Amino acid sequence: MEDASASAGSPRIELFGWTERGIEARRFEGLEQAAACASDYRFIWLDLEGVSAAEYAAHLERTTTVPPLALDTLIEGVRRAGADDFGDLTIVTMRSHTVGGPVEFIDLLLSPSVLTTIRERAGGDCFEPVRMRLREAAPRLVRADANVIFLLLARQICEANRPLLEDYSRSLERFERALVRRPDSTMLDRIHEHRRRLLFMRQGLAPLHEALANIQASFSLGQHASDEQRARLAALRELQDEIGALLDVVEFQKDSAQHLLDLYLNAASMRLNEILRILTIISVIFMPLTLIAGIYGMNFRDEGPWSMPELHWRYGYPFALGLMAACALSLLFFFRAKGWIGDPLRRRRSSVGPQPTAPSGDQLPNPLAAILSRRRGRGPRGGDPSSAGENRQKHWR
Repeated sequence: MEDASASAGSPRIELFGWTERGIEARRFEGLEQAAACASDYRFIWLDLEGVSAAEYAAHLERTTTVPPLALDTLIEGVRRAGADDFGDLTIVTMRSHTVGGPVEFIDLLLSPSVLTTIRERAGGDCFEPVRMRLREAAPRLVRADANVIFLLLARQICEANRPLLEDYSRSLERFERALVRRPDSTMLDRIHEHRRRLLFMRQGLAPLHEALANIQASFSLGQHASDEQRARLAALRELQDEIGALLDVVEFQKDSAQHLLDLYLNAASMRLNEILRILTIISVIFMPLTLIAGIYGMNFRDEGPWSMPELHWRYGYPFALGLMAACALSLLFFFRAKGWIGDPLRRRRSSVGPQPTAPSGDQLPNPLAAILSRRRGRGPRGGDPSSAGENRQKHWR
């Protein structure tokens, strides 16, 4: 494989050029050599790895006419996901999240004849599946333009977030099952950590979704709009839909994490109430016993008509013990009749009709698959998410 010989930490400059007959892939040592070959193709995808956006901005300033504001955006660097439109050039900055990998900012520069992707960190990226498909030169990709390839790359960045969201979803499900069985104080920190990661992921999606919406609003679709503008607008609209789907998943899981926090607090409160209830029952049972013992323990003289007759009665002591036992049993029966002993939340089976059965695990839809199953032939909206992978493979064939 081509990339096997490249060093993991060295910069890589690769060019994919579209001709009338196919797609060519070439490697270069510098930006000037790659730019010199751009005129040989209908349009090119210039993939820069280990090259900073400021270096590419300096190259653009020397070789082409680029709006100063676009150059300033590249030179200063964008540390926040977003999108800016400068007429013939559109800059989209996306944030890539991978399982076990660092967070990476990826700049996509879209123009009618050149598509550039800039990744400042060398070694490992999410574009390798796209490169493999381009090397196979499928007829649909040979006829594609820069907008289609831009959307393909942006979708691949979105797809890189999917395993991470699935991992978060499985973790939240495990936390929920554990909290239902027995709440543990150590889970509180873990749930907070998951919620913090989801909020961080949302920070990389919400600004981009808003920026794409602003570009959509600023585009003019009147009689003077060119075909290139319409095609770019369609690609940006589709990307906005992709980001919106990811945002739905992140919002759903963030609400699930908040629900687990509420569940933990409620469970902890119920355990505290259970302990206080038991202590209260014990205290209430012993209150009349203490009263009886206190009455018969008073040291009054046994002379006079108002003296305690039980003090000289043969069965006075068993009578006092029996009175205490009767008081304790009466209170126990009373508490049991009220449902205060045992599980106070236990519901008795109703004799009116059969109890509803809970749906099995395979009947419950996966929210993550249901939200992300709409695009690329993954099945109809609201359909069975289990056929998503098969439909996607058929689509790409």
